[in-house]
Amino acid sequence: MTNLADLKKGERATILGFSTEDIPAKFLELGIVPGEDVEFRCSAPFNGPICISLCKTSCVLALGKSEASAVLVKKEK
Repeated sequence: MTNLADLKKGERATILGFSTEDIPAKFLELGIVPGEDVEFRCSAPFNGPICISLCKTSCVLALGKSEASAVLVKKEK
């Protein structure tokens, strides 16, 4: 188990949950929910935001590193 911020470009993972009990409503509104498959697209330099794609909807999202670190995932093999 790892978090979204630790993924590398092109890696896919399944969202397992969150590292905090206070789940930001923003995650749920954006579709970042347990069971959703995601693909890591890219990350901005200097610890900037990351870009992910939700596999079911092909929606592309940008998240700050601290937000991405709160999303626990399981990498696909």
